[in-house]
Amino acid sequence: MNNCKLHFKLMRGLPLKDEEVKLLGDIIREELKFLVRNNILPTPKNYEKWFTVFCLVFENKGKIPSDAELIEIYQSLHTGERISDIKFDVEITLEVITNLIKDFQVLLKEHKEYASRKERELSDMESELSQSELAPLLLDILMHIKDIKAQNEKFLKKIEEQQHIIEELRMRLEQAESEANIDYLTNTFNRRSFERALAEAFEEYKRRNALFSLVLIDLDGFKKINDLYGHSVGDVVLKRVAHLFRQSLRAKDILARWGGDEFAILMPGTRKEQAKGVAERLKNSLEEMEIIVNDERLRLSFSYGVVEAEEKYTSLEDMIKEADELMYQNKRGKNS
Repeated sequence: MNNCKLHFKLMRGLPLKDEEVKLLGDIIREELKFLVRNNILPTPKNYEKWFTVFCLVFENKGKIPSDAELIEIYQSLHTGERISDIKFDVEITLEVITNLIKDFQVLLKEHKEYASRKERELSDMESELSQSELAPLLLDILMHIKDIKAQNEKFLKKIEEQQHIIEELRMRLEQAESEANIDYLTNTFNRRSFERALAEAFEEYKRRNALFSLVLIDLDGFKKINDLYGHSVGDVVLKRVAHLFRQSLRAKDILARWGGDEFAILMPGTRKEQAKGVAERLKNSLEEMEIIVNDERLRLSFSYGVVEAEEKYTSLEDMIKEADELMYQNKRGKNS
Protein backbone atom coordinates (compact mmCIF):
# COMPACT_ATOMS: atom_id res chain seq x y z
CA MET A 1 0.00 0.00 0.00
CA ASN A 2 2.48 2.59 -1.22
CA ASN A 3 0.79 4.60 -3.95
CA CYS A 4 -2.56 6.33 -4.37
CA LYS A 5 -3.68 6.55 -8.00
CA LEU A 6 -6.28 9.23 -7.28
CA HIS A 7 -3.75 11.46 -5.48
CA PHE A 8 -1.33 10.99 -8.41
CA LYS A 9 -3.97 12.13 -10.95
CA LEU A 10 -5.06 15.10 -8.83
CA MET A 11 -1.48 16.32 -8.43
CA ARG A 12 -1.02 16.27 -12.21
CA GLY A 13 -4.42 17.71 -13.12
CA LEU A 14 -5.47 14.59 -15.05
CA PRO A 15 -9.18 14.04 -15.84
CA LEU A 16 -11.05 11.76 -13.44
CA LYS A 17 -13.37 8.89 -14.25
CA ASP A 18 -16.89 8.81 -12.84
CA GLU A 19 -15.96 6.30 -10.15
CA GLU A 20 -12.90 8.40 -9.21
CA VAL A 21 -15.07 11.51 -8.81
CA LYS A 22 -17.35 9.56 -6.47
CA LEU A 23 -14.32 8.24 -4.57
CA LEU A 24 -12.99 11.77 -4.13
CA GLY A 25 -16.29 12.89 -2.60
CA ASP A 26 -16.28 9.94 -0.18
CA ILE A 27 -12.70 10.69 0.89
CA ILE A 28 -13.40 14.40 1.49
CA ARG A 29 -16.45 13.61 3.62
CA GLU A 30 -14.84 10.87 5.73
CA GLU A 31 -11.54 12.70 6.17
CA LEU A 32 -13.20 15.89 7.48
CA LYS A 33 -15.27 13.88 9.97
CA PHE A 34 -12.14 12.04 11.14
CA LEU A 35 -10.11 15.24 11.60
CA VAL A 36 -12.83 16.92 13.68
CA ARG A 37 -13.50 13.73 15.67
CA ASN A 38 -9.81 13.40 16.60
CA ASN A 39 -9.14 17.07 17.37
CA ILE A 40 -6.87 17.57 14.35
CA LEU A 41 -7.06 21.04 12.83
CA PRO A 42 -7.77 20.70 9.06
CA THR A 43 -5.06 23.07 7.90
CA PRO A 44 -3.95 22.59 4.27
CA LYS A 45 -0.80 20.79 5.50
CA ASN A 46 -2.68 18.39 7.77
CA TYR A 47 -5.47 17.92 5.23
CA GLU A 48 -3.07 16.87 2.42
CA LYS A 49 -1.18 14.40 4.63
CA TRP A 50 -4.36 12.74 5.85
CA PHE A 51 -5.79 12.75 2.32
CA THR A 52 -3.04 10.31 1.27
CA VAL A 53 -3.99 8.03 4.17
CA PHE A 54 -7.69 7.96 3.28
CA CYS A 55 -6.92 7.67 -0.42
CA LEU A 56 -4.79 4.55 0.19
CA VAL A 57 -7.36 3.07 2.54
CA PHE A 58 -10.27 3.53 0.12
CA GLU A 59 -8.31 2.20 -2.87
CA ASN A 60 -6.82 -0.81 -1.11
CA LYS A 61 -9.27 -1.78 1.62
CA GLY A 62 -12.56 -0.44 0.28
CA LYS A 63 -13.80 0.36 3.78
CA ILE A 64 -12.72 2.65 6.61
CA PRO A 65 -10.77 0.97 9.43
CA SER A 66 -10.80 2.17 13.04
CA ASP A 67 -9.29 5.53 14.00
CA ALA A 68 -6.41 3.71 15.70
CA GLU A 69 -5.59 1.84 12.45
CA LEU A 70 -5.78 5.09 10.47
CA ILE A 71 -3.30 6.71 12.86
CA GLU A 72 -0.96 3.70 12.46
CA ILE A 73 -1.10 4.08 8.66
CA TYR A 74 -0.40 7.83 9.00
CA GLN A 75 2.65 7.18 11.18
CA SER A 76 3.98 4.59 8.73
CA LEU A 77 3.63 7.07 5.84
CA HIS A 78 4.90 10.14 7.71
CA THR A 79 7.58 8.65 9.93
CA GLY A 80 8.72 10.78 12.84
CA GLU A 81 5.99 13.41 12.48
CA ARG A 82 3.47 14.26 15.15
CA ILE A 83 -0.19 13.70 14.33
CA SER A 84 -0.97 17.42 14.48
CA ASP A 85 1.25 20.45 14.96
CA ILE A 86 -1.68 22.58 16.14
CA LYS A 87 -4.04 21.85 19.00
CA PHE A 88 -7.63 21.57 17.80
CA ASP A 89 -9.62 24.72 18.37
CA VAL A 90 -13.23 24.94 17.20
CA GLU A 91 -13.04 28.66 16.45
CA ILE A 92 -9.91 28.24 14.29
CA THR A 93 -11.41 25.16 12.65
CA LEU A 94 -14.53 27.09 11.71
CA GLU A 95 -12.34 29.76 10.19
CA VAL A 96 -10.41 27.15 8.17
CA ILE A 97 -13.62 25.52 6.94
CA THR A 98 -15.15 28.91 6.10
CA ASN A 99 -12.06 29.82 4.07
CA LEU A 100 -12.24 26.43 2.36
CA ILE A 101 -15.84 27.11 1.35
CA LYS A 102 -14.84 30.53 -0.01
CA ASP A 103 -12.01 28.94 -2.02
CA PHE A 104 -14.47 26.41 -3.45
CA GLN A 105 -16.84 29.21 -4.44
CA VAL A 106 -14.07 31.17 -6.19
CA LEU A 107 -12.86 27.99 -7.92
CA LEU A 108 -16.35 27.17 -9.15
CA LYS A 109 -16.96 30.68 -10.45
CA GLU A 110 -13.61 30.91 -12.25
CA HIS A 111 -13.91 27.47 -13.75
CA LYS A 112 -17.47 28.04 -14.98
CA GLU A 113 -16.44 31.32 -16.62
CA TYR A 114 -13.40 29.64 -18.21
CA ALA A 115 -15.44 26.67 -19.44
CA SER A 116 -18.13 28.95 -20.92
CA ARG A 117 -15.51 31.07 -22.71
CA LYS A 118 -13.78 28.01 -24.20
CA GLU A 119 -17.11 26.54 -25.24
CA ARG A 120 -17.97 29.74 -27.13
CA GLU A 121 -14.55 29.68 -28.82
CA LEU A 122 -15.05 26.07 -29.90
CA SER A 123 -18.51 26.84 -31.24
CA ASP A 124 -17.12 29.79 -33.23
CA MET A 125 -14.38 27.59 -34.69
CA GLU A 126 -16.82 24.88 -35.74
CA SER A 127 -19.20 27.40 -37.31
CA GLU A 128 -16.40 29.05 -39.30
CA LEU A 129 -14.93 25.83 -40.65
CA SER A 130 -16.74 22.86 -42.04
CA GLN A 131 -15.76 19.46 -40.70
CA SER A 132 -14.12 18.52 -44.00
CA GLU A 133 -11.84 21.55 -43.76
CA LEU A 134 -10.56 20.62 -40.32
CA ALA A 135 -7.48 18.47 -40.12
CA PRO A 136 -8.04 15.11 -38.39
CA LEU A 137 -5.60 16.07 -35.65
CA LEU A 138 -7.53 19.26 -34.90
CA LEU A 139 -10.76 17.28 -34.77
CA ASP A 140 -9.19 14.89 -32.25
CA ILE A 141 -8.04 17.85 -30.14
CA LEU A 142 -11.50 19.41 -30.19
CA MET A 143 -13.15 16.13 -29.19
CA HIS A 144 -10.58 15.63 -26.43
CA ILE A 145 -11.26 19.12 -25.06
CA LYS A 146 -14.99 18.40 -25.05
CA ASP A 147 -14.40 15.16 -23.14
CA ILE A 148 -12.28 16.99 -20.56
CA LYS A 149 -14.98 19.64 -20.24
CA ALA A 150 -17.62 16.98 -19.61
CA GLN A 151 -15.42 15.33 -16.98
CA ASN A 152 -14.75 18.68 -15.32
CA GLU A 153 -18.46 19.44 -15.15
CA LYS A 154 -19.05 16.16 -13.34
CA PHE A 155 -16.15 16.92 -11.01
CA LEU A 156 -17.46 20.41 -10.28
CA LYS A 157 -20.89 18.99 -9.53
CA LYS A 158 -19.30 16.71 -6.94
CA ILE A 159 -17.39 19.65 -5.46
CA GLU A 160 -20.68 21.54 -5.11
CA GLU A 161 -22.14 18.55 -3.26
CA GLN A 162 -19.14 18.41 -0.93
CA GLN A 163 -19.45 22.15 -0.37
CA HIS A 164 -22.93 21.57 1.08
CA ILE A 165 -21.54 18.83 3.33
CA ILE A 166 -18.76 21.12 4.57
CA GLU A 167 -21.26 23.91 5.21
CA GLU A 168 -23.42 21.52 7.22
CA LEU A 169 -20.34 20.42 9.19
CA ARG A 170 -19.49 24.06 9.92
CA MET A 171 -23.00 24.71 11.22
CA ARG A 172 -22.89 21.61 13.40
CA LEU A 173 -19.54 22.69 14.82
CA GLU A 174 -20.95 26.10 15.71
CA GLN A 175 -23.93 24.48 17.39
CA ALA A 176 -21.74 21.96 19.22
CA GLU A 177 -19.40 24.71 20.41
CA SER A 178 -22.33 26.71 21.77
CA GLU A 179 -23.97 23.71 23.42
CA ALA A 180 -20.67 22.52 24.87
CA ASN A 181 -19.80 25.85 26.51
CA ILE A 182 -23.01 27.67 27.43
CA ASP A 183 -25.66 26.94 30.05
CA TYR A 184 -28.94 27.13 28.12
CA LEU A 185 -30.94 28.72 30.99
CA THR A 186 -28.65 31.45 32.35
CA ASN A 187 -26.59 32.05 29.19
CA THR A 188 -23.44 31.84 31.32
CA PHE A 189 -20.64 29.33 30.82
CA ASN A 190 -21.50 25.82 31.94
CA ARG A 191 -19.50 23.80 34.44
CA ARG A 192 -17.58 21.86 31.83
CA SER A 193 -16.22 24.92 30.04
CA PHE A 194 -15.59 26.70 33.35
CA GLU A 195 -13.53 23.79 34.67
CA ARG A 196 -11.49 23.91 31.48
CA ALA A 197 -10.81 27.64 31.96
CA LEU A 198 -10.05 27.05 35.64
CA ALA A 199 -7.57 24.29 34.79
CA GLU A 200 -5.77 26.59 32.33
CA ALA A 201 -5.61 29.36 34.96
CA PHE A 202 -4.19 26.91 37.51
CA GLU A 203 -1.54 25.74 35.03
CA GLU A 204 -0.59 29.35 34.30
CA TYR A 205 -0.25 29.99 38.03
CA LYS A 206 2.04 26.98 38.44
CA ARG A 207 4.06 27.93 35.36
CA ARG A 208 4.53 31.68 35.83
CA ASN A 209 2.73 32.60 39.06
CA ALA A 210 -0.27 34.17 37.26
CA LEU A 211 -2.53 35.21 40.15
CA PHE A 212 -6.28 34.46 40.23
CA SER A 213 -9.12 33.92 42.69
CA LEU A 214 -12.09 31.56 42.64
CA VAL A 215 -15.54 32.43 44.05
CA LEU A 216 -18.21 29.76 44.59
CA ILE A 217 -21.77 30.99 45.22
CA ASP A 218 -24.85 29.14 46.50
CA LEU A 219 -28.22 30.93 46.53
CA ASP A 220 -29.94 30.89 49.92
CA GLY A 221 -33.43 29.40 50.14
CA PHE A 222 -33.73 28.64 46.44
CA LYS A 223 -35.38 25.27 47.06
CA LYS A 224 -38.14 27.05 48.94
CA ILE A 225 -38.78 29.32 45.93
CA ASN A 226 -39.15 26.27 43.67
CA ASP A 227 -41.43 24.54 46.18
CA LEU A 228 -43.69 27.57 46.73
CA TYR A 229 -43.88 29.07 43.24
CA GLY A 230 -42.79 26.30 40.87
CA HIS A 231 -39.75 25.71 38.70
CA SER A 232 -40.80 28.28 36.10
CA VAL A 233 -40.41 31.02 38.71
CA GLY A 234 -37.17 29.42 39.84
CA ASP A 235 -35.86 29.59 36.26
CA VAL A 236 -36.73 33.30 36.07
CA VAL A 237 -34.84 33.89 39.32
CA LEU A 238 -31.74 32.12 38.02
CA LYS A 239 -31.83 34.16 34.80
CA ARG A 240 -32.18 37.43 36.72
CA VAL A 241 -29.38 36.52 39.13
CA ALA A 242 -27.03 35.57 36.27
CA HIS A 243 -27.83 38.83 34.47
CA LEU A 244 -27.12 40.86 37.62
CA PHE A 245 -23.79 39.09 38.15
CA ARG A 246 -22.68 39.59 34.53
CA GLN A 247 -23.43 43.31 34.68
CA SER A 248 -21.43 43.70 37.89
CA LEU A 249 -18.29 41.80 36.83
CA ARG A 250 -15.33 42.82 34.69
CA ALA A 251 -15.09 41.68 31.08
CA LYS A 252 -12.17 39.38 31.90
CA ASP A 253 -13.98 37.67 34.81
CA ILE A 254 -15.55 34.32 33.89
CA LEU A 255 -19.02 33.57 35.25
CA ALA A 256 -20.53 30.09 35.12
CA ARG A 257 -23.48 28.16 36.41
CA TRP A 258 -21.72 25.64 38.63
CA GLY A 259 -24.84 23.52 39.04
CA GLY A 260 -28.46 23.93 40.18
CA ASP A 261 -28.56 27.21 42.11
CA GLU A 262 -24.77 27.51 42.37
CA PHE A 263 -22.56 29.89 40.41
CA ALA A 264 -18.78 30.18 40.07
CA ILE A 265 -16.56 33.12 39.16
CA LEU A 266 -12.95 33.01 37.96
CA MET A 267 -11.24 36.35 38.61
CA PRO A 268 -7.82 36.68 36.92
CA GLY A 269 -5.21 38.94 38.56
CA THR A 270 -7.31 39.27 41.72
CA ARG A 271 -6.31 38.77 45.34
CA LYS A 272 -8.56 36.94 47.80
CA GLU A 273 -9.54 40.08 49.71
CA GLN A 274 -10.42 41.88 46.48
CA ALA A 275 -12.54 38.92 45.37
CA LYS A 276 -14.30 38.92 48.76
CA GLY A 277 -15.12 42.60 48.24
CA VAL A 278 -16.63 41.81 44.83
CA ALA A 279 -18.65 38.93 46.33
CA GLU A 280 -20.02 41.25 49.01
CA ARG A 281 -21.04 43.85 46.43
CA LEU A 282 -22.80 41.18 44.39
CA LYS A 283 -24.57 39.97 47.53
CA ASN A 284 -25.74 43.48 48.41
CA SER A 285 -26.97 44.08 44.85
CA LEU A 286 -28.87 40.79 44.88
CA GLU A 287 -30.52 41.60 48.21
CA GLU A 288 -31.70 44.92 46.74
CA MET A 289 -33.02 43.38 43.52
CA GLU A 290 -36.81 43.22 43.20
CA ILE A 291 -38.58 40.13 41.88
CA ILE A 292 -42.34 40.28 42.50
CA VAL A 293 -44.40 37.07 42.51
CA ASN A 294 -48.11 37.17 43.43
CA ASP A 295 -47.67 40.71 44.74
CA GLU A 296 -44.92 39.48 47.05
CA ARG A 297 -41.27 40.49 46.76
CA LEU A 298 -38.84 37.57 46.82
CA ARG A 299 -35.96 38.00 49.25
CA LEU A 300 -32.75 36.78 47.67
CA SER A 301 -29.27 36.33 49.05
CA PHE A 302 -26.37 33.89 48.76
CA SER A 303 -23.50 32.26 50.62
CA TYR A 304 -20.04 32.20 49.13
CA GLY A 305 -16.53 30.86 49.49
CA VAL A 306 -13.42 32.58 48.12
CA VAL A 307 -9.93 31.15 47.60
CA GLU A 308 -6.80 32.53 45.95
CA ALA A 309 -4.25 30.49 44.00
CA GLU A 310 -1.47 29.57 46.41
CA GLU A 311 1.47 27.16 46.61
CA LYS A 312 -0.31 25.13 49.29
CA TYR A 313 -2.71 23.78 46.65
CA THR A 314 -1.01 20.78 45.10
CA SER A 315 -3.94 20.30 42.72
CA LEU A 316 -6.87 22.24 41.35
CA GLU A 317 -9.22 19.84 43.14
CA ASP A 318 -7.77 20.95 46.51
CA MET A 319 -8.47 24.56 45.65
CA ILE A 320 -12.07 23.87 44.60
CA LYS A 321 -12.66 21.73 47.68
CA GLU A 322 -11.58 24.52 50.03
CA ALA A 323 -13.78 27.10 48.24
CA ASP A 324 -16.71 24.68 48.53
CA GLU A 325 -16.08 24.12 52.25
CA LEU A 326 -15.86 27.87 52.91
CA MET A 327 -19.13 28.40 51.06
CA TYR A 328 -20.98 25.84 53.18
CA GLN A 329 -19.41 27.17 56.39
CA ASN A 330 -20.90 30.52 55.41
CA LYS A 331 -24.30 28.90 54.77
CA ARG A 332 -24.26 26.89 58.02
CA GLY A 333 -23.39 30.07 59.93
CA LYS A 334 -26.59 31.69 58.65
CA ASN A 335 -28.70 28.70 59.61
CA SER A 336 -27.27 28.22 63.11
